[in-house]
Amino acid sequence: MSSQARGLQNFISDLRNAKSKEEETKRVDKELANIRKKFTAGGPKARKGADGSNSTLSSYQRKKYVWKLVYIHVLGYDVDFGHEEVLALVRSDKYSEKQVGYAALSLLLRGDDPMMPKIEGVIRTDLTTPGVSAGKGAPTSDSAQSLALCSIANISGLEVIQSLHQDVQHILVSKSSTPNVKK
Repeated sequence: MSSQARGLQNFISDLRNAKSKEEETKRVDKELANIRKKFTAGGPKARKGADGSNSTLSSYQRKKYVWKLVYIHVLGYDVDFGHEEVLALVRSDKYSEKQVGYAALSLLLRGDDPMMPKIEGVIRTDLTTPGVSAGKGAPTSDSAQSLALCSIANISGLEVIQSLHQDVQHILVSKSSTPNVKK
């Protein structure tokens, strides 16, 4: 784990050092409240992105808080917020943000989530946009397509499958798709 993710490391250490399940639950609840506060900072009048995310968060903060939500979810706790921030990461032009966003998307969201129509649009864009890296830190078409395909495989829901199956099928039979994407 990166030395830059000190807050995430400290949180994981706190949970591992908890003496009881109640102490762990208390720490998780405290962290969820903190993350919710950060995501909604400024209240209803705060600057929000087009996707509803908090645009005052830095890339580092957004990734750190989303990774914490993923870790909390993996521990078995219910995570019912932060989907706008996940969508903001998936929409990003930076590979590191897109990677975190797709990992969180695969774990936190299900096919019946109200955000799914927006998410399907972003996934479709990553699947169908040809080209190579737009700049330093930007994902290549192959990596964006691969991340999108992996998340489709992990998201349940008939609507998602019906909506995206033709795009996936096109990628698999297209001569312009690389062998890495087809795998």
